[in-house]
Amino acid sequence: MAVPARIAPVLQRINPYVVPLARRVPPWVVVHHVGRVTGRAFQTPVVAFAARAPLDPTVTAAPRTPVQTKSVRDILVALPLPWGEDTDWAQNALAAGAFTLTRQGTDYDVTDVRVVDAREAAALGVKASAATELLRVRAFLVGTLHRSVLPDI
Repeated sequence: MAVPARIAPVLQRINPYVVPLARRVPPWVVVHHVGRVTGRAFQTPVVAFAARAPLDPTVTAAPRTPVQTKSVRDILVALPLPWGEDTDWAQNALAAGAFTLTRQGTDYDVTDVRVVDAREAAALGVKASAATELLRVRAFLVGTLHRSVLPDI
């Protein structure tokens, strides 16, 4: 745990006031998740970073063969876990395997959720801020980002 535990109760009290701001101001996002025990819907403001899915290394492994690339690569989202992966919101997202996030007023679905260490996140292309390095964040929650489908009216 990189961040002192005594800060967590303070942040839980101010979260409801931060959510409206986090919906609109990057790098903040709001994670919408459902409690794995209660089934209750929650909103948690967090910081998020984007990255591109790496190219498949097997397509460029053979020498003297043309380099093939995917024309479209998935966009990944990485959420730093300064308190570790034991936080309720992270456990809820992992248990569900997916969650929704709101960034700049737009909703996105996040699938293929997993926890990676900071080294693997950097290898995925996550350019974390100096704050995550200063806090010595050792784990990130990573998933594939999809634009939420607009409902029919």
